This record gives sequence, structure tokens and C-alpha cells, in this order.
Amino acid sequence: MKMIAIFSNKKLLLLRFLLFATVFSLAYTQEPIYNSPENADGNQNTKFLYGLAQAGLGFLNQDWTANTIDPLPPFTFLVKFTYKYIHHEYAFYLYYGLIMGLYVTSLFGIVNYVYRLEDSLTKILLYLAFFLSIHTVNLEFGTFDTAWHLHSGVAQQYILGAVLQPCTFGVFILLSIWLALYKRYYWAVLASAFAATFHPAYIFSVAVFTLSYVLFVFPKDSQKAIAIGFLSLLLVLPIFSYMYFTFPATTPAIKKQAIDIIVNFRISHHSIPEVWLATGISHLQSLVTIAGLYLIRNTSLFRILLIPFITAFYLTILQVILDNDFIGFIAPWRLSVFLVPISTALIIAAFVSFITKLVGKQSTINHVLVGISLVIISALTVQGFDKQIALFQYRGESTPMLNFVKTNKQAEYTYLIPPNSQQLQKFRLYTGVPIFVNKKSHPYKDTEVIEWHNRVIRSNQVYEPKRNRCQLLQQLDTDYELTHVVAEIENQFSCSFLTTLYRDRKYVIYTIQ
Repeated sequence: MKMIAIFSNKKLLLLRFLLFATVFSLAYTQEPIYNSPENADGNQNTKFLYGLAQAGLGFLNQDWTANTIDPLPPFTFLVKFTYKYIHHEYAFYLYYGLIMGLYVTSLFGIVNYVYRLEDSLTKILLYLAFFLSIHTVNLEFGTFDTAWHLHSGVAQQYILGAVLQPCTFGVFILLSIWLALYKRYYWAVLASAFAATFHPAYIFSVAVFTLSYVLFVFPKDSQKAIAIGFLSLLLVLPIFSYMYFTFPATTPAIKKQAIDIIVNFRISHHSIPEVWLATGISHLQSLVTIAGLYLIRNTSLFRILLIPFITAFYLTILQVILDNDFIGFIAPWRLSVFLVPISTALIIAAFVSFITKLVGKQSTINHVLVGISLVIISALTVQGFDKQIALFQYRGESTPMLNFVKTNKQAEYTYLIPPNSQQLQKFRLYTGVPIFVNKKSHPYKDTEVIEWHNRVIRSNQVYEPKRNRCQLLQQLDTDYELTHVVAEIENQFSCSFLTTLYRDRKYVIYTIQ
């Protein structure tokens, strides 16, 4: 078949991949790993911690969180290997650029299966122009942002974000869907298992998509369907076994308490439907998904995506009814991180097909469309490149204070920082200095989760102005041997055992005597 030949033409695939990777990564941009803007989500400050601590960044190997059980060993290995042996952080940006290329290439392959965009240069360039616009041009309708919510999932979950992190390996599930469309099922389950290996939160998604492949193949070839399911199980088994045996329940009660802390205290915005449904954004994303599914209702792609959609929909309803922490913890609605961008890409492809069909073979209009597309693509790429330069030159309010800590760090230092501060989430990676705790970075072992929660609660109490802060801080120091305290100028301490070490317009640092 002509469609199967897409995969045999390796030079064309490679050329398209490199072109897409270059253009999209320049337009989409990446935030600096160690110095993300102070309104960033900060996930890199959690996900890179274990690898950088093991690789020898500053004194992070003495940080309490960095010494909890690692939930992401393959990603940790990648970070550790890159920092220790490649010796340059720019490798991380290259990795993410390649992942972005795979994202665009896989989505193009999926929609091309339905709309045959490869038939003309006009279709390809128009699609790419719209695709880039949807991902980079911020059109806001209330709280709905087209440049974010049309390619992210519900519950503030996503594949592509501001930085390289484990969830970005979800692009391999998009690749899996593309491969499955062209009946490359064994490669498809290999790709999806690779995603789950780097981000175990995808294990459930991989199971659902594998079920979809199996049910699609079973009526025609039951033996092959069973083989596909068995291979997927075999490939996911190592990371599943690691998670199962590394994070067993200490006791059922302790495990239940830990899950309750994670679901209701740490990630309620991901885990509780009442929280993320309240914004109304997920309703619009659901409409986009339904529209995408309607467009492909008579295709093989519809049969592959239908089971994930039904699974996410009904388990969300079940969670609303039961209020079950375990369902909230596995977050089955994470399937939307694949359904939403695929549906958006399908809507774009359908619109492009409609325009080109309307124009037909009128060469003049086709040339105009190609020219307009090239102008849009070029403008978005240049704009992204300019934004990227600005991001790498970023200096925020916390930068002077962080530079002081970085320059003056010593072994055995442990800093207490405001645990809820979004601006200081990058404190560890930027300075290489251990901190007592922050709310963003939590462990996964049940007893460690409870200890982390206690640390966050006690830290918050220290920073509450109406409490006996000096007494609370002194008790915290007695229990954990802190060396320094960071506070905002608006929330300074006046304790006899604290000596001011540093002060600027935003922050003050104290040493504990």
C-alpha cells in the first residue's frame, strides 16, 4: 500500500522530522532548566533533582528530598549521564527539541492517515502554519488560552510543557498511535512502553491504548491480538515491577494516608475532578475532542481513540460519584493529553482539506496560500527565536539572592525557604544547595510522603506572621539542624538567634546561631 510506503521512505521521514523539529522547537521555545521564570510551573526542579544530585551538582546529594526513593530511575539516569559525561546542559535542550520534532511528526502522520496532507505542498504548509499558530499564538477567551488549552489535557496535565521532563516522553504514545494506524502493532506497543518507562504515570494510558489495539485486531487475527497484548505487558513489566515492589504499602493505613496527602493536598488540581471541572476549560477541551472524533467516525483512527475516550469519560464520572482517592491518584483523565492534541490536529487538517478542495487546482491561489503559509511559519519561528533569547537572559527578583547563595555555598548547609513560594522552586537547581522542603517536590514512598507533609506544615507555620514564629523556628532547628533561613522582606524575622547575612529589595537571608 502507498500509505505503508511512508515508513519505508526513511530519508523522507528523517528530513521531515528534522525540519519539523527545527521549526517547531524554535517557535515553541523552552525555558531555562536552572533559571526558569518565576511564574513557571517548576516541574523541572522536581524531576531533575535526583539525577543532578547523583551527578554531583553542588551539595544536592545532602538534600533530604534527593535522598528519598527515586520514582523515575530512567529519567534520573538520563539526567545524571548527561550532566556527568556530556558536561553541558544544552544537551537537555537538544533532547527536548528532538521530542518536539517527534510530537509534530507523529501528529502529522496521524492526521495524514485520514486527510492525505502529503498530496500537495499547499496542504502541508497550510497545516503547519495553523499548527504552529495554535501552539504559539495566545488568543484568550476568558481563562481559555488557545496556545495552551488546545494541545494540553484536562486537569492541567500535558505532554509538551515549558521544559524537558518525564511527561514529555508521552510523544512516544502519539508515535504508537501513528504506528498502529499503519498496522505496525509490535513497534506501537514498544513505543508506548518506552513512554511509560520514562513516566510511570503513563502505565494506565498504555494499558488502555494496548486494549484498543487488541480489540481492533482481535476479530481479524485473534492470535496476533493476544501477542500484541502479551508483548505490551512484557515491555511495561520492568517499570511496573519497580513501582510495585519499590513503593509497597508500609501498612494499609499509612498507604491510605499518603495517597490522601498526594491527591488532596499536593495535586488536587490534577486529581479531583470537581477542582479542574470548575474552571470550565475542560468542557471546551471535551468539545474539541468530540468534534475530532466526529470527523473521523468512519475511520480506523476512530476505533483506536474511542476506548480511551470512553475510559476517561466514565472513570471521571465514577470518581465524581465515589470520591475515590485511588482513582484520583491514577488520574485516568490523563488520556486527554493525547486526545486533545490529536483532535485539534484533526480539526486543523479538516479545515485545510476543505480550503484546498475549494481552491482546487487554481495555481495562482495555491501559490498565494503557499506564500502566506511560509510567511506565517517564518514569522512565528523568528518570534519564537527572539523569545528564546529573552528567556535565556532572564533575571528575576530572586536572582541576586540566589547568586549569593550559589557563590557562598558550603557543605552541610541546609536552607529553610518559604515552602509554597513559586519563585523559589528553582532554589536547589540554581544554587546547588539543599533545602529543608518545598511543597512542589514530594516523594512517593508512603512514609516519606507523610514526613514531607509534616515538613511542609511545620515550615508554613514558621512563616505565618500571627504565630510564635521564633519558638517554632527554634524547635524546627533543634529537630533538623538547619543553618539558614530565607524570608521575603515583607515577612521578616526578628529572633535573637538569627543574624542577617544578606538583604536586598525582595529577600533577606539569616544564619541560625
